[in-house]
Amino acid sequence: MLMERRIAWLLLAGAVAATSVVALNRYDGHDFIYSVWAPIRGLLSGRNPYDPANTDYFRRYEVPVVAGLYTPAALLLYAPLALLSQSRAAEAITIINVALIWLGVLLLIPPRTVRGCLLAGVVGALVIASAPADHTIELGQLSAMAFAGLALFVASLRSGTGAMWLPSIGIVLLALKPQSGIPVLVALAVLGYWQVLARAAAVLVITSVPAALLFMTAAGNPSAVIATVSNNTNLLSRLPPNDLADPRNLRIDALGLVSHLNGLDLTGLAWAGFVLVAATVVFVLALRVYNHGCARPRMDPSVATLLAVYVVISLYHLTYDQLLLYVGPLAALAAVTQNGSPSRCSRFLAGGAFALVGTGVAFRPGFRARIIDLGISDLIVHKAWVIMPTLIGILLVCGVIALRERASYSHASFDLADRIA
Repeated sequence: MLMERRIAWLLLAGAVAATSVVALNRYDGHDFIYSVWAPIRGLLSGRNPYDPANTDYFRRYEVPVVAGLYTPAALLLYAPLALLSQSRAAEAITIINVALIWLGVLLLIPPRTVRGCLLAGVVGALVIASAPADHTIELGQLSAMAFAGLALFVASLRSGTGAMWLPSIGIVLLALKPQSGIPVLVALAVLGYWQVLARAAAVLVITSVPAALLFMTAAGNPSAVIATVSNNTNLLSRLPPNDLADPRNLRIDALGLVSHLNGLDLTGLAWAGFVLVAATVVFVLALRVYNHGCARPRMDPSVATLLAVYVVISLYHLTYDQLLLYVGPLAALAAVTQNGSPSRCSRFLAGGAFALVGTGVAFRPGFRARIIDLGISDLIVHKAWVIMPTLIGILLVCGVIALRERASYSHASFDLADRIA
């Protein structure tokens, strides 16, 4: 038994090493450079990296576009990498992102047994090979940190260990982008995890102070801060990956789905606010079905899946954020393989894990090119790559609701039969 476990650990280590080497051969890191590395240096030198009119900043740091408005805490977290050159920083974030994706997989599928090691190795290799992971590693995106953060949140609550701070740390890592942070903090309130919410909010506020003060100093005054934020979001929303009017946009949120399915361009703050409110209402209603009115539901794989879908669809997210959709189904896959009598919902979600990861692998850039070579329209392939994971996530949520409703109806029927008897 000891020999089998050592072999399993060796195979897992080999999978981690092999996939990491392959992933590290293809990277660019420009998103990290544009939105984290250059802004840190710019703010420290008194330049405003978020102002589209600040041409001095563009020339000084050789960036073609303003920085994205990440949570200021993200700049503090990655500040040590700003000490490196652009190329070294790009290499460092690539290594960090590969490690974070593997960390997320191992948190969700703990390699405590021979079966766990083998499953984690196979699934981890497929996740690293998937399109969202490939996109994340290539660009140096923070979605790997968000994936690891959500995995840490789910795994620590499910295991019952580190209940004081680990779930809150996971939420902080997920909230390094405001479009993920806002819905996940709302979700924590709906779920009743008030202590996790309070700790995460406190950490985010405290760690955001240094970069926020530097930003306000660089901008000059409060009105300039507001104008910068407005001009920044307006400019970035018109870039091709973000522009809902562009049929090749990379939006995977609810407004992105609408644009890809019927071409409607529902832009503007009003539509974004409407979607956030509507998604929150649906989230609350779905939780009532999931947990039969419990005030504080357990963080099982079905709730984790619902949470990830809610975060992704409620506000602006792009294709690399599809990694978040993997969290709940991967936790279900671990539960099915390690539990002698898994529930129907867990088995259903475990199948969803293969569907999601399989879709991610099928839509890697090289495979997309081969599909196009078969004569399928480039635009159709692009739309399928962008929207299919989100649609699969929504179908998984609907499937769990149907299974829960069916189980509830069966229990009610048995209770009625017992009363009649």
